[in-house]
Amino acid sequence: MSEQIIRQLSVYEYLGKAYDPLFHAICHIQQGSSKHIPEIKVTLTKNQHGLYEMASESNHECYSNKEDLYDCVNKILSYSLLRGK
Repeated sequence: MSEQIIRQLSVYEYLGKAYDPLFHAICHIQQGSSKHIPEIKVTLTKNQHGLYEMASESNHECYSNKEDLYDCVNKILSYSLLRGK
């Protein structure tokens, strides 16, 4: 299956991220709380400064807005699906 076809399988690319449960989870993270995504072993946190953090065993990234965090997590999930893990 080509990468283009697999990319088209994401229904939220057509419906928009407003309908994506992942985006809703990110939007509803309260300051100081976390959300774990077991499929990719990542924890999302909104820190005391209002920044969004994504942490795994080997990586720790920080984003100033929820849209950038969503885009990054979505790419990781898509890549994980491509690899079959």
